[in-house]
Amino acid sequence: MQRTILLLLLTSTFLFNCKSKNITISRAFYYWQTHFDINEEEQKYIDSLHVRKLYVRFFDVSYNPVKGAVPIADLYNGIEYYSLYKQCDTVPAILDSLSLEIVPTVFITNFTFEKLTLQDIPALAGKVSNKLDQMITENTNNRYPKTFKEIQFDCDWTQSTKEKFFLFLKEFKRNTPKYRISATIRLYQYKYFEKAGVPPVDRGMLMVYNLTDLHKLKEQNSILDIEEAKQYLTHTEYPLSLDIALPIFSWGIIFRNNKYVDIDRNINSSKAEQCLFLKKNTSNQFTVTTDTVYNNIYLREGDILKIEDISSSQLEEITKFLKPLSAKTDLTVTFFHLDEELLHKYKIQDLEKIYRGFHK
Repeated sequence: MQRTILLLLLTSTFLFNCKSKNITISRAFYYWQTHFDINEEEQKYIDSLHVRKLYVRFFDVSYNPVKGAVPIADLYNGIEYYSLYKQCDTVPAILDSLSLEIVPTVFITNFTFEKLTLQDIPALAGKVSNKLDQMITENTNNRYPKTFKEIQFDCDWTQSTKEKFFLFLKEFKRNTPKYRISATIRLYQYKYFEKAGVPPVDRGMLMVYNLTDLHKLKEQNSILDIEEAKQYLTHTEYPLSLDIALPIFSWGIIFRNNKYVDIDRNINSSKAEQCLFLKKNTSNQFTVTTDTVYNNIYLREGDILKIEDISSSQLEEITKFLKPLSAKTDLTVTFFHLDEELLHKYKIQDLEKIYRGFHK
């Protein structure tokens, strides 16, 4: 009898351990453009990586002194975009794909909640809900409403605005109960959740980038500094189930007399090294040698251009510290963001290795 009980305990323990390791890692990308137009190369890239989810920026919400809090910068999408700009009525094939889940994503500036009162929040939630319903209906052409299961909100809330942002999330959920709701979580909100608060949503998206102040000229990479990230990844306990977003974007930050001037989101290290008006100083800093205009940005002789981008080795290293988060629950690993030019820097096997790193 004792032997039988022991065998049963060993068997149940084995089955439990096997089940606990059976974690699903879903693959995704953010799509953060002003129009929805995935080209053939981008489509092949995500197909090769077996990506089945896109977090698509639908619009932003900002505060206008005259109009108040209003949706802006709508995504040109589907028939509307193609009829206006492509002179045809073909809906992008990506929207017709039942195998790809689209997650409408809305960016709300923290300034919006700084300007609003608690009494203003229900009206804003209703406005955003109506706007999303309108865009979802128009862009699916009433054909695939089941494609949309989740709505994500991106807002870098603070202690002073968390009450209003969290109320917004509750009101939106009340207006639109059919969707799962997720929210982005910055690393400092993750580490200090007891002080920062936990949003009332179904899931969180841990944004593992934009860690330090890009307005300061220093050697640190403001997009992803591994040592800085380690300071926040000191625990694995968080009241929400979390997904993970990693950066694959680049930018150039312009400084004049050691002060921030502008940011160029369309340049990287390889492009900078080909510019005749730039002289390389360090591994990621260049001096402008003559007055010029580049990517519609005026540059003066003597300006410093600091290039920030992310290598595959950096992504591999940060994955090791994030791995414990994947030991508890299913999660989605997302790259920011899908863009043909950015993808040229990363071979398919580079990102495949990152995705697989969460399984090991």
